[in-house]
Amino acid sequence: MLKAGVAIRNLTPLVKTRLCGYPDPPGRSGLMARDPLYGSAYYFENKGTRALFFTCDLISLTKDRANELRMVIEKHTGIPRQNVCVCCTHTHSGPMTGGESWGDFDKLGEVEPENNDRIRDLLLEAAIEASTNTFDAVLGWGSGTCGKEKGVGGNRHDPENGPCDPSVGVVAIKDKAGELRGCMVNYSMHPTVLHDHNFFYTADFPGYIRKYLNNLYPFMVFGFQMGSSGDQSTRFFRTAQNYDEAKRIGVAIAEEAEKALANLHWDDDPVIACASEPAYLPLKTFPSHEEAKKNLDELRAKYKALVDAGAPYSECRAVESVMEGAIFVEGFTASLAGPNAAAVLAREVPVECYALRLGGCVLVGIGTENFVAVSQAVKEASPFELTLICSLSNGGTLGYVCTDEAYDRVCYEAQESTFSKGAAGVLIEACGKAVTAVSKA
Repeated sequence: MLKAGVAIRNLTPLVKTRLCGYPDPPGRSGLMARDPLYGSAYYFENKGTRALFFTCDLISLTKDRANELRMVIEKHTGIPRQNVCVCCTHTHSGPMTGGESWGDFDKLGEVEPENNDRIRDLLLEAAIEASTNTFDAVLGWGSGTCGKEKGVGGNRHDPENGPCDPSVGVVAIKDKAGELRGCMVNYSMHPTVLHDHNFFYTADFPGYIRKYLNNLYPFMVFGFQMGSSGDQSTRFFRTAQNYDEAKRIGVAIAEEAEKALANLHWDDDPVIACASEPAYLPLKTFPSHEEAKKNLDELRAKYKALVDAGAPYSECRAVESVMEGAIFVEGFTASLAGPNAAAVLAREVPVECYALRLGGCVLVGIGTENFVAVSQAVKEASPFELTLICSLSNGGTLGYVCTDEAYDRVCYEAQESTFSKGAAGVLIEACGKAVTAVSKA
């Protein structure tokens, strides 16, 4: 019989910290909280297997920080570290959890180490609470659909014909009295309704999903999982970049999650199993710093000319996003002469592909931002009733995992990624092995 536990902690920084997600303005800081940033813990135990899954309203965690958390959880709870998964929502209006530019994922170069220590300690508290205060539980899973037909989101390069995933995945936990105690919603879209003009801490649209569902279920611990949203966003579908629009989008997804909750498949004796598979993604060769700087200067001039000419937003944003990638490449190539650069780049691989089986549902945690084609391939090959991709899990890496054709058209994601052509295939294969392993449990 399933035992489960839930816990939640407020991860909002107590002081002003650097916000992460956009290269400009460089001093962008969180002035106060527009809505809290939470870390939610979900504990599962059945037939001797114990597992813990987190959702965190953070842009990402470094591999070092994720592994550190998993180790201290094992020390204090006995849950094997390999059975712990930490998934980040990727809000671009949360604290900077890594370092500057190329050092984003190097713990040694952290900008806000004290805040990262606080996040670790709060999540450890949540892990202890969730694994200690357990209850007899019933697990449910199901899905709905909410996409461009509702003005929510889709492919951010080709909104009409580009691949997209509008599915709303839901995993829920009830106690034996029938009360909803926990709910995770999975959706493939960047939490970037709020742009670089925002100086407040916010979970973005997932925060409004939380508020909507907690109004229905006040004692339910909510968590959001970002799916494969590497080439999915609100770019061509939002009407503004403000809190009203974030609310509209969040409510639309929440309404679909509410419908899914009414039609879940429930199981009080689900198989719980975990597996990990390393993915050795090929690394990219970068241009010289001089070439990168020249490219950035040209893009800045092109972007300014478009803005000065009053070009349509979609056209300006397309060039702006490529420019943001060029800012990263310029900074990264400048740093390649640094003493730690080679070591940091080498630590990009392997990427961990993690699978958590919850009965007829499997959560697939991946430490990268993936194009939707990755999730589509993993889902199509999966034997489970519901397969959910959880990006930026167990430590993020520097860059997107793109389809090979993205490199040919020099899109923003391929430009910024530290990975080269062929990475998507390697990642899909590793995810498939992890999913196959738990399917045999």
